[in-house]
Amino acid sequence: MGLLRKILKKPLNNLRGKIGELKVNKKLNPLLLKENHKLINNLTLIDDKGHTHQIDHIEIRNNGIFCIETKSYSGLLFGDEYSDNWTEVFYKKKYQVKNPIKQNKSHIYLLNKILNYKYNINSVIVLTNNNAKNLNINYVVNLNNLKGYLNSFNDNTYLTDEEIINIYNTLLDKKISITNKEHIKNIKETQKNLKRGICPRCGGSLVIRDGKYGKFIGCSNYPKCQFTKKIDN
Repeated sequence: MGLLRKILKKPLNNLRGKIGELKVNKKLNPLLLKENHKLINNLTLIDDKGHTHQIDHIEIRNNGIFCIETKSYSGLLFGDEYSDNWTEVFYKKKYQVKNPIKQNKSHIYLLNKILNYKYNINSVIVLTNNNAKNLNINYVVNLNNLKGYLNSFNDNTYLTDEEIINIYNTLLDKKISITNKEHIKNIKETQKNLKRGICPRCGGSLVIRDGKYGKFIGCSNYPKCQFTKKIDN
Protein backbone atom coordinates (compact mmCIF):
# COMPACT_ATOMS: atom_id res chain seq x y z
CA MET A 1 0.00 0.00 0.00
CA GLY A 2 2.90 2.34 0.81
CA LEU A 3 4.47 1.75 -2.63
CA LEU A 4 1.16 2.41 -4.40
CA ARG A 5 0.76 5.65 -2.46
CA LYS A 6 4.23 6.77 -3.57
CA ILE A 7 3.46 5.92 -7.21
CA LEU A 8 0.18 7.85 -7.14
CA LYS A 9 1.47 10.79 -5.07
CA LYS A 10 3.05 12.80 -7.90
CA PRO A 11 0.16 12.65 -10.43
CA LEU A 12 -2.34 13.34 -7.64
CA ASN A 13 -0.33 16.37 -6.48
CA ASN A 14 -0.15 17.62 -10.07
CA LEU A 15 -3.92 17.21 -10.44
CA ARG A 16 -4.55 19.06 -7.16
CA GLY A 17 -2.24 21.83 -8.34
CA LYS A 18 -4.09 22.26 -11.64
CA ILE A 19 -7.47 22.27 -9.89
CA GLY A 20 -6.15 24.84 -7.42
CA GLU A 21 -5.00 27.12 -10.25
CA LEU A 22 -8.43 26.85 -11.90
CA LYS A 23 -10.07 27.83 -8.61
CA VAL A 24 -7.88 30.92 -8.32
CA ASN A 25 -8.54 31.86 -11.94
CA LYS A 26 -12.28 31.52 -11.36
CA LYS A 27 -12.01 33.67 -8.24
CA LEU A 28 -10.02 36.39 -9.98
CA ASN A 29 -12.00 36.78 -13.16
CA PRO A 30 -15.40 37.78 -11.71
CA LEU A 31 -13.58 40.25 -9.46
CA LEU A 32 -11.43 41.85 -12.11
CA LEU A 33 -13.87 41.90 -15.00
CA LYS A 34 -15.42 44.92 -13.28
CA GLU A 35 -12.29 47.02 -13.68
CA ASN A 36 -9.38 47.49 -16.02
CA HIS A 37 -6.88 44.68 -15.50
CA LYS A 38 -4.70 42.15 -17.25
CA LEU A 39 -4.42 38.56 -16.06
CA ILE A 40 -1.67 36.14 -17.14
CA ASN A 41 -2.01 32.46 -16.24
CA ASN A 42 0.75 29.83 -16.35
CA LEU A 43 3.53 32.10 -17.58
CA THR A 44 6.79 30.25 -18.30
CA LEU A 45 9.92 32.40 -18.45
CA ILE A 46 13.62 31.68 -18.82
CA ASP A 47 16.35 33.67 -17.08
CA ASP A 48 19.81 34.55 -18.38
CA LYS A 49 21.23 31.43 -16.67
CA GLY A 50 18.91 29.16 -18.65
CA HIS A 51 16.67 28.37 -15.66
CA THR A 52 12.95 28.15 -16.34
CA HIS A 53 10.28 29.63 -14.06
CA GLN A 54 6.60 28.67 -14.17
CA ILE A 55 4.43 31.36 -12.61
CA ASP A 56 0.84 30.43 -11.76
CA HIS A 57 -0.78 33.87 -12.10
CA ILE A 58 0.21 37.48 -12.60
CA GLU A 59 -2.44 40.11 -11.84
CA ILE A 60 -1.80 43.60 -13.20
CA ARG A 61 -4.25 46.11 -11.76
CA ASN A 62 -4.46 49.81 -11.05
CA ASN A 63 -3.31 49.19 -7.47
CA GLY A 64 -0.29 47.06 -8.37
CA ILE A 65 1.29 43.95 -9.84
CA PHE A 66 0.68 40.67 -8.01
CA CYS A 67 2.75 37.53 -8.54
CA ILE A 68 0.50 34.75 -7.28
CA GLU A 69 1.64 31.27 -6.28
CA THR A 70 -1.15 28.75 -5.77
CA LYS A 71 -0.85 25.86 -3.32
CA SER A 72 -3.32 23.08 -2.53
CA TYR A 73 -1.93 21.65 0.70
CA SER A 74 -4.54 19.58 2.55
CA GLY A 75 -3.33 19.57 6.15
CA LEU A 76 -2.63 22.11 8.87
CA LEU A 77 0.33 24.32 8.00
CA PHE A 78 3.03 25.71 10.27
CA GLY A 79 5.94 27.92 9.27
CA ASP A 80 7.19 31.44 8.72
CA GLU A 81 8.48 33.68 5.94
CA TYR A 82 12.14 32.74 6.27
CA SER A 83 12.31 28.98 6.83
CA ASP A 84 13.27 26.76 3.90
CA ASN A 85 10.35 24.43 4.61
CA TRP A 86 6.91 24.49 6.18
CA THR A 87 5.39 21.63 8.16
CA GLU A 88 2.14 20.11 6.96
CA VAL A 89 0.23 18.03 9.53
CA PHE A 90 -2.18 15.63 7.89
CA TYR A 91 -3.93 12.80 9.77
CA LYS A 92 -1.47 13.19 12.67
CA LYS A 93 1.50 12.75 10.34
CA LYS A 94 4.02 15.52 9.64
CA TYR A 95 5.43 16.32 6.22
CA GLN A 96 8.00 18.88 5.11
CA VAL A 97 6.93 21.04 2.15
CA LYS A 98 8.99 23.69 0.38
CA ASN A 99 8.29 27.23 1.53
CA PRO A 100 6.33 28.74 -1.41
CA ILE A 101 7.34 32.26 -0.37
CA LYS A 102 10.93 31.52 -1.37
CA GLN A 103 9.79 30.04 -4.67
CA ASN A 104 7.76 33.16 -5.39
CA LYS A 105 10.69 35.43 -4.51
CA SER A 106 12.66 33.83 -7.33
CA HIS A 107 9.78 34.53 -9.71
CA ILE A 108 9.64 38.14 -8.56
CA TYR A 109 13.40 38.55 -8.95
CA LEU A 110 13.08 37.58 -12.64
CA LEU A 111 9.99 39.73 -13.20
CA ASN A 112 11.81 42.74 -11.77
CA LYS A 113 14.68 42.22 -14.21
CA ILE A 114 12.29 41.95 -17.16
CA LEU A 115 10.50 45.15 -16.10
CA ASN A 116 13.82 46.97 -15.43
CA TYR A 117 13.08 47.31 -11.69
CA LYS A 118 10.54 50.00 -12.50
CA TYR A 119 7.63 48.64 -10.45
CA ASN A 120 7.00 47.06 -7.08
CA ILE A 121 5.84 43.46 -7.53
CA ASN A 122 3.78 42.00 -4.70
CA SER A 123 3.99 38.38 -3.61
CA VAL A 124 0.75 36.55 -2.84
CA ILE A 125 0.50 32.91 -1.79
CA VAL A 126 -3.03 31.53 -2.15
CA LEU A 127 -4.04 28.40 -0.22
CA THR A 128 -6.95 26.88 -2.11
CA ASN A 129 -8.04 24.68 0.81
CA ASN A 130 -8.38 27.72 3.07
CA ASN A 131 -5.92 26.43 5.70
CA ALA A 132 -3.82 29.53 6.33
CA LYS A 133 -5.04 30.12 9.90
CA ASN A 134 -1.80 28.97 11.57
CA LEU A 135 0.41 31.06 9.27
CA ASN A 136 0.66 34.60 10.54
CA ILE A 137 1.82 36.06 7.22
CA ASN A 138 -0.37 38.77 5.74
CA TYR A 139 0.24 37.91 2.08
CA VAL A 140 -0.42 34.19 2.55
CA VAL A 141 -4.18 34.18 2.07
CA ASN A 142 -7.03 31.73 1.88
CA LEU A 143 -8.81 31.44 -1.46
CA ASN A 144 -11.98 32.72 0.22
CA ASN A 145 -10.15 35.90 1.25
CA LEU A 146 -8.36 36.60 -2.03
CA LYS A 147 -10.99 39.03 -3.30
CA GLY A 148 -10.90 41.11 -0.12
CA TYR A 149 -7.11 41.08 0.03
CA LEU A 150 -6.69 42.40 -3.51
CA ASN A 151 -9.45 44.98 -3.13
CA SER A 152 -8.02 46.39 0.08
CA PHE A 153 -4.34 46.29 -0.92
CA ASN A 154 -2.78 49.73 -0.88
CA ASP A 155 0.90 50.62 -1.00
CA ASN A 156 0.21 53.95 -2.75
CA THR A 157 0.84 52.42 -6.18
CA TYR A 158 -1.32 53.58 -9.06
CA LEU A 159 -0.79 52.12 -12.52
CA THR A 160 -2.36 53.93 -15.45
CA ASP A 161 -4.33 51.97 -18.03
CA GLU A 162 -1.45 52.45 -20.48
CA GLU A 163 1.07 51.08 -17.96
CA ILE A 164 -1.09 48.02 -17.34
CA ILE A 165 -1.16 47.21 -21.05
CA ASN A 166 2.58 47.82 -21.47
CA ILE A 167 3.48 45.59 -18.51
CA TYR A 168 1.17 42.86 -19.79
CA ASN A 169 2.66 42.93 -23.31
CA THR A 170 6.25 43.07 -22.02
CA LEU A 171 5.75 39.93 -19.93
CA LEU A 172 3.91 38.03 -22.66
CA ASP A 173 6.73 38.85 -25.10
CA LYS A 174 9.08 36.89 -22.80
CA LYS A 175 6.85 33.82 -22.60
CA ILE A 176 8.39 30.55 -23.78
CA SER A 177 6.98 27.12 -24.52
CA ILE A 178 8.46 24.18 -22.66
CA THR A 179 7.30 20.68 -21.78
CA ASN A 180 6.72 19.69 -18.18
CA LYS A 181 9.47 17.09 -18.56
CA GLU A 182 11.95 19.77 -19.64
CA HIS A 183 10.92 22.02 -16.76
CA ILE A 184 11.41 19.22 -14.21
CA LYS A 185 14.86 18.49 -15.69
CA ASN A 186 15.68 22.18 -15.31
CA ILE A 187 14.54 22.17 -11.66
CA LYS A 188 16.76 19.17 -10.89
CA GLU A 189 19.74 20.95 -12.44
CA THR A 190 19.01 24.03 -10.32
CA GLN A 191 18.93 21.84 -7.20
CA LYS A 192 22.32 20.37 -8.16
CA ASN A 193 23.75 23.87 -8.57
CA LEU A 194 22.42 24.79 -5.13
CA LYS A 195 24.39 21.91 -3.62
CA ARG A 196 27.46 23.16 -5.50
CA GLY A 197 27.13 26.56 -3.85
CA ILE A 198 25.59 28.37 -6.84
CA CYS A 199 22.71 30.78 -6.18
CA PRO A 200 19.56 29.43 -7.90
CA ARG A 201 18.25 32.95 -8.33
CA CYS A 202 21.09 34.88 -9.95
CA GLY A 203 23.95 32.42 -10.45
CA GLY A 204 26.20 34.09 -7.88
CA SER A 205 28.24 32.29 -5.23
CA LEU A 206 26.61 31.23 -1.97
CA VAL A 207 28.48 32.29 1.16
CA ILE A 208 27.94 31.95 4.92
CA ARG A 209 26.72 35.16 6.54
CA ASP A 210 25.98 36.30 10.08
CA GLY A 211 22.43 37.39 10.80
CA LYS A 212 20.22 38.45 13.66
CA TYR A 213 19.35 34.84 14.43
CA GLY A 214 22.75 33.31 13.68
CA LYS A 215 24.63 32.14 10.62
CA PHE A 216 22.87 31.48 7.32
CA ILE A 217 23.68 30.97 3.65
CA GLY A 218 23.24 34.01 1.42
CA CYS A 219 24.13 35.20 -2.07
CA SER A 220 27.40 37.03 -2.68
CA ASN A 221 25.46 39.48 -4.87
CA TYR A 222 23.49 40.85 -1.89
CA PRO A 223 21.70 43.30 -1.72
CA LYS A 224 20.81 43.02 -5.42
CA CYS A 225 20.02 39.35 -4.86
CA GLN A 226 18.48 38.49 -1.49
CA PHE A 227 18.42 34.71 -1.75
CA THR A 228 18.92 33.03 1.64
CA LYS A 229 18.96 29.48 2.93
CA LYS A 230 19.34 27.93 6.36
CA ILE A 231 22.51 26.00 7.05
CA ASP A 232 21.75 22.29 7.03
CA ASN A 233 22.44 20.56 10.32
